Amino acid sequence: MIRLRFFQHSPARTLSALMIGAMLCACSGEAGNLVTLADASDARDTVRPAGSREAIVNSTPRGTLDSRDLTQRVLVRPRPPKIIADDFSTLTDALTYAARSATGDAERVRGARWTEAAQIGLLFGSPEGKAFLSGKQGRALVRGEPAQSCPMLNVALAPTDEQATDGAMRACLNQTASLTDCGCRLIARGDHLLAKRDDFAYAIGVGTTVIDPARGGAMTYASEERVVEGRPGARHVWLLDVSGPVGLLQVEADGRAAMTINATGERFNGTHKADGFRRGRTARRAYLTAPDGRNVIVLVGFEDAEFKENRAQLTAWNPYGSLVLKKAEAE
Repeated sequence: MIRLRFFQHSPARTLSALMIGAMLCACSGEAGNLVTLADASDARDTVRPAGSREAIVNSTPRGTLDSRDLTQRVLVRPRPPKIIADDFSTLTDALTYAARSATGDAERVRGARWTEAAQIGLLFGSPEGKAFLSGKQGRALVRGEPAQSCPMLNVALAPTDEQATDGAMRACLNQTASLTDCGCRLIARGDHLLAKRDDFAYAIGVGTTVIDPARGGAMTYASEERVVEGRPGARHVWLLDVSGPVGLLQVEADGRAAMTINATGERFNGTHKADGFRRGRTARRAYLTAPDGRNVIVLVGFEDAEFKENRAQLTAWNPYGSLVLKKAEAE
């Protein structure tokens, strides 16, 4: 069973996020200029289905949906099948099960109902969900299993659902290959949702805590995460207070991270790690250093209770080490 621990916001934090959410439109136009990471790749990451020359979309270039996307309906079942591939050796069985489960006969299942896609938080709110809804032919959405500790979400678009499922599963398995106890679960295919509706929860906003011991401890902000167009796996996390954007954290798929502070222009560079999903949003830790040597920890998306229970671990300086050391050890 997938166990999701729900991220909860205080009323004040939620209100702040709602008040300043509209300001993000102005932020997005500057997003590419605020943080610069050396050697960042602009190449679009694609995967291809077995036996097909058609490229599958494995990035999320779209940030909005048109009216046709929003009027779609998807089939929700009370007891959906669990279609999971633990590794590439079990992929064929998972694909066969998917082909049997996501068919027109599924709507005859007792309790199955067609629901407007706009009511499904993960599809309507996340970049990957929006990309899924934008697919006009074959499409599939795959998430790491278990979701709490395996922060992968892969969308694939292709000429057929079979090809999209194959591509999304392979993309996810490539990501989980270096992880322990992580598999890949197909949660949506075509017009069918293949997980319970609760598994498609998506938080409107998340909280971010910046721990800066040299400047007086921890500061908490509302935040909003956005995809970096043309750079698969990269994200911008805006730090927000009631007056607007305070700073910007950028995280890259290869583990690099950088942050800039609006008021002072300070810039930090370092590494980050994704810790898993909390209500459809990725919880992250970033370990950053300023040019003067000051260390800062940025925690994105951790609920208050989780932070209190694991405070010592979450506030410890970079238990993962530098990317340079990790690469050296791997070689």
